[in-house]
Amino acid sequence: MTSINWKIFLSFIFISCRIFTTHSQGVNITGLEKTWKSEQITAYQRLFNDLQLLSQEGINNIRLPVDLNFFFENANENELKEFKKWIKRITRYASKHKMALILSNFNHHLSQENYKSQGKLISKNWLQLLDFLNDKHLLYPELYIDIVNEPVLYPKEWEETAKNIITSIRTSHPEVIIVCGASNYNSIYELSRMQPLPFKSIIYSFHFYEPFIFTHQGTTWTGNQNATTGIPFPYPDSTEVIQMPQLSEKAMGTEGAINYRDYSQTGTYQAIRDKLSLLNTWRSTYGVEVWCTEYGVTQNADKQSRIKYLKAVDEVLKELSIPGYIWEYKGNFGIDDISILQFDN
Repeated sequence: MTSINWKIFLSFIFISCRIFTTHSQGVNITGLEKTWKSEQITAYQRLFNDLQLLSQEGINNIRLPVDLNFFFENANENELKEFKKWIKRITRYASKHKMALILSNFNHHLSQENYKSQGKLISKNWLQLLDFLNDKHLLYPELYIDIVNEPVLYPKEWEETAKNIITSIRTSHPEVIIVCGASNYNSIYELSRMQPLPFKSIIYSFHFYEPFIFTHQGTTWTGNQNATTGIPFPYPDSTEVIQMPQLSEKAMGTEGAINYRDYSQTGTYQAIRDKLSLLNTWRSTYGVEVWCTEYGVTQNADKQSRIKYLKAVDEVLKELSIPGYIWEYKGNFGIDDISILQFDN
C-alpha cells in the first residue's frame, strides 16, 4: 500500500508572548472510549466540533478511540441509535474532507483467560460497525480500523487472536486496511520481536510514552511509581533554570525510584532517538508499514517540557518516516491548552 503523504505540521504555541514551533502528523480525539462516564455518551457534538476545528487547521490525520463493546453489547436502543448517527456523521465528514481516520477499539476486555471467546465478540462488533458503514457507503480508502488497542495477552495468544479477528473481518470486507499493534500495550519492543502477520494491507502500530517517569508524572492511575512531579524534559544540566525535583516519598521502593535514578540517561533527545530507531531494521527487513498511533505527555508536566518532548518525538518520527498521532487533543494529556495545529498541505 502507499504510505500517507509526508508533509509538515506546524504548531504555533504562545507562552508568555513567545512563539514556539513544534510538529505533529496526527492527533487522537478522545471521548467515545470513556463510556464509564455517563455524561460522555452525550458529548458527540463537542467531539464533532473538535474534528471540524482540527480539519480547518489542516490536521488531516485523526485517530478516534471507540468503546465498541459498550455500544454494540451494553448500550440501550437509544444509545446505539445515537452512536450510529454520530459515527456516520463523523465518518462522512472525514471522507468528504479527505481525512485519514483510524477507528480504534478500546475497552475490549480481552484477557489471557477469555481471549478465544472475547476475540469472537470483537470480530462480531467490528463486523456490525463495518456493515453499517458499508451500507452508508462510508468505507472510504483512508478509513482504517485498529482492531484492539493495547492488547495484554502473551505474544503467542495475541498472534492467534489477531489472525482470527483479521480473517473474520477480511472475509466480509477484504478492502479494509487494518491497524495492528503488538502485545504488552502496543509495545515497541514486542513489535520489534514480532513476525508480521500473513495478510496484506496491515499497518503495524506502537505506542510511545518513554521515559514513563516524565510522560506519566503525577498520574494517579499509574500508582505511586509516578508520584514525583516537576520532572523536566530533557534531563537538566547545571545551566538549566528548572532542576530535578526530589524523589517523592511515595515513589520510594517502587519502579519509579529506579526510573528516577536512570533519568539522566533516559530523559535525553538521544535516548528517544535510539528507542524509536529500534523498528528501522524490523520494518526494512519485512517491508511493512509502521505507525506510532499514540505518543504524548500529561499536562502535569510543565508546558515548556511538554513542548520540547512532543517536538523531539515528532522530529525523530519524521526522520524515520513513521506517521505519528499525539495522545490527545483534549484531556489529561491534551494539547489544546498549548497549541493550535496547522497542517501544511
